Amino acid sequence: MMPVLGVMDKEPTLRAIWGAAVLLGFVGFAAGRFRRWLVLPALILIAIVAWSRVGELADPIVGPAIVREAGRGYLIQSCAAVALAVILSVLGLVPKRRAV
Repeated sequence: MMPVLGVMDKEPTLRAIWGAAVLLGFVGFAAGRFRRWLVLPALILIAIVAWSRVGELADPIVGPAIVREAGRGYLIQSCAAVALAVILSVLGLVPKRRAV
């Protein structure tokens, strides 16, 4: 009899997802502070990484299996991590306050 393997052994852990999101968010933030136009490539990079790592959650067969095995929290935290990366990148566009 073949062993039954779950889907989560092929998916990144929440720690890896949050770590990548924070790293990409800070890269996007620094890019926005350095040159405003660099936020666009940073956001494109975030979108590519998010789709490649978390995109399987949108699959009609694999997505429900992941939610069944890992729980709804995995889906929520994965989306929140991507949102954090985007928000940090966009915050890099906020003008710096000047000292009076």
